[in-house]
Amino acid sequence: MSKMMKRGSKGFTLIEMLIVIVVIAILALIVIPRLLGAGRKAKEATLKGDLHQIRNAIQQFEADMGDYPADIDDLVATTAPTGTGGQGLDLDEEGYQGPYLRTPDGNLPVDPFTGAGDWDYDAPTGDVHSASTLNSLAGDAYSTW
Repeated sequence: MSKMMKRGSKGFTLIEMLIVIVVIAILALIVIPRLLGAGRKAKEATLKGDLHQIRNAIQQFEADMGDYPADIDDLVATTAPTGTGGQGLDLDEEGYQGPYLRTPDGNLPVDPFTGAGDWDYDAPTGDVHSASTLNSLAGDAYSTW
């Protein structure tokens, strides 16, 4: 042992290496689950924002036209829809101020969980929800948001 002390230590012992590996593993166990949940939280925030935008556009359409849109795609239309609205009433085409929802590509926002603009829309009530069958991190279904 005294010979090792005189020569000086030129590396790490096996015990030191194992301690470092254990500390790194413990830190990874703490950090990795938080990072994995961050993507899901971001998607949930995007879904909430998209639903808020769509619902505001539906309410503005109803205020201008006198009825809910018959089809959710009427929100991004550049010209007034003709015919009847969600409740079968004649729309006030003179009141059209659209498009009511503007996106860079001119389409409805994409549901972050389904990857498509396939929103569940009820024309008579103007109610819109996600078409996803998944549950949120809180446990409630996205389709109830």
